Amino acid sequence: MDARIDPITSVADQLKLADTLAARAAEGLPLEWSDALSVGVGTIDGQHRVLIAYINQLSGAITRTQSSAQLGQVLVGLEGYTRLHFHYEERLFKRLGWPDAEEHALAHRMFERQLGDFRTRFAGGDMSVGPQVLNFMVRWLTGHILSEDMSYSEFLRAHHVV
Repeated sequence: MDARIDPITSVADQLKLADTLAARAAEGLPLEWSDALSVGVGTIDGQHRVLIAYINQLSGAITRTQSSAQLGQVLVGLEGYTRLHFHYEERLFKRLGWPDAEEHALAHRMFERQLGDFRTRFAGGDMSVGPQVLNFMVRWLTGHILSEDMSYSEFLRAHHVV
C-alpha cells in the first residue's frame, strides 16, 4: 500500500482500496500500513498494524500452501487478537462514554460470529475457508477502519487517548 494515499472518505474509494488490498493478499503480497488507515490514536493504530500482520501471515500460509495445522494456528491467533482489540476499544468507549459504543460493539459481534463460522467450517475439514477468511478480513478491516473506526477518532483524541 502506498503511504502517500490521501485520506479515504468516499465509499467508492473505500471499496476500491479494499479490492486492491484483497487482490494483493490473494497473490501473497504483503499488505503494508498506510497513514490512510490511521485513526490518529497510536494504541489503536498499533493494534490495527498487528491485525494487518496477521492478515499477511494468513496470506502467506495460503499462498505457500502450508499445512492445515499451520493455517489453523494463524486463524486461532487472528481470532484471539481480534477479540483482544475489540475488548480494548469497547472498554475505552464505555469508560469515556462514547455515544455510538453500542452500535460499534454490535459490528464487532457480527464480525466475531462470521469468524466463528469460518473456524467451525475449518475444524470440520473445509480447507476452502482460508482464502475466504483472507478476503473477508481484508475487506472487513479496511471498511471497518475507514468508516466505523474513523467515526470515533476525533472523540478519543478529544479525550486525550493516545
